[in-house]
Amino acid sequence: MIAKKSIFKLPLVLLLVVSFSVFTSCLDDGEVVAPKGIVDKVDEKPELSILVQALIKADLVVDLKTGGPFTVFAPNNEAFQKLLDSKAAWNSLDDIPEDVLKSVLLYHVVSGRNQASDLSDNQNIATLNGASITVDLSSGVMIETESDQSVSVLEADIKAANGIIHVVDEVFLPTELPMDITDLAIANEDLSILVQALQKADLVSALQADGNFTVFAPTNKAFQNLLDSNDDWSSLDDIPVETLKSVLLFHVLSSKVESKDLSDTYVKTLATGPNDEMLSLQVETTGGVEFNGDSKPVMVDKMASNGVVHVIDKVMLPPNVVTLALNNSGFTTLVAALTDSRHTVDFVSLLKMDGPYTIFVPTNDAFQALLDGNTSWNSLADIPIATLEAVLKYHVFANGNVQSDELTDNQEIIMFDGNKVIVDLSNGAKLETTSSQSVVISLTDVQGTNGVIHVVNSVLLP
Repeated sequence: MIAKKSIFKLPLVLLLVVSFSVFTSCLDDGEVVAPKGIVDKVDEKPELSILVQALIKADLVVDLKTGGPFTVFAPNNEAFQKLLDSKAAWNSLDDIPEDVLKSVLLYHVVSGRNQASDLSDNQNIATLNGASITVDLSSGVMIETESDQSVSVLEADIKAANGIIHVVDEVFLPTELPMDITDLAIANEDLSILVQALQKADLVSALQADGNFTVFAPTNKAFQNLLDSNDDWSSLDDIPVETLKSVLLFHVLSSKVESKDLSDTYVKTLATGPNDEMLSLQVETTGGVEFNGDSKPVMVDKMASNGVVHVIDKVMLPPNVVTLALNNSGFTTLVAALTDSRHTVDFVSLLKMDGPYTIFVPTNDAFQALLDGNTSWNSLADIPIATLEAVLKYHVFANGNVQSDELTDNQEIIMFDGNKVIVDLSNGAKLETTSSQSVVISLTDVQGTNGVIHVVNSVLLP
């Protein structure tokens, strides 16, 4: 019996000694200092200072101090800096949404004490954010994340009162972080000049903002072609900032338009013209997709967290009213009428001036109806030049950019030839001419840099 007692006494003594050594770290004037927990251990290591800041911001300090036991895979400062560098919108922890940061941090925490020696190859471990990580021991201790990262354990088995800490060289990501439009551009090497242009025009933050944008992104070759086309521009630095900003904004829509939603139409861009009206971008899908007359898609539907990106092969320049007419295959007869060699007035040069103009543009069908109405006219060449010039002048208001919301019922507009048209809004939008026509306005507010176009279904006759 004595021997039996001594067997139980010895472990008890050892237990007391061990317990005292574990739970009492030092004595200072009789004060007992408790062993350090996970947060305190992390705080002791300068290379984990950003992790401490992240825990504070995500309000996880108390949980890691009072709970447990836990195993924490602790990203070092270089790991956090790499995470910040991967997102254009993130310059510091303050730029990371708190819910995102909290989810990411909890992806580094596992219930229980898992020393390195407890880990096994291909072991799948659940983390506190509901996701999992996988252990890879084929070459040292590596952690595979759900976003296909392979993360190295740099320092293992840092013991704390309520768990174990392993230092790692990357921040674990449960899934790929959402990329905004700027991130997508930065990630694509063929859009590096676009990124430089956005930086110069101070538009990076605008395309990082929440929203649903559509961006038509010109390739590096597209930008180089633009520079080569202008003798004064050898680099982006030669393009005036305001010009560059206007060009770039002409490539941005305020709504998300995927390739399946494209149609033959005009869309409003974030670039502005007279009276701060949004400039119109022509989209054509019949016979192949083109933007602004001759820019074609290279890659479509690159989805971002705040919109969609379509990569294009040409930088699109904001069009004036002449370019808008030239780009539209439905206005070829008007263009032919404007460029008739018999003219005594240079209509093209006139309409390229600053304006602003309001132009009522007849369609090809409208011109054909005009020709069909006179047995002597088989083509524009059969119309006396004085008559043709008078007709063209009757389609131009030269004293303002008048959009459809500025038209009022019975409003009189004095056209370039001195005659007037009267607006009729009693049943849709129409124009009453001096020759008693009632002409339907079929499309409104095609906005250019020097004026606005409204499409009409008949040629206006003074």
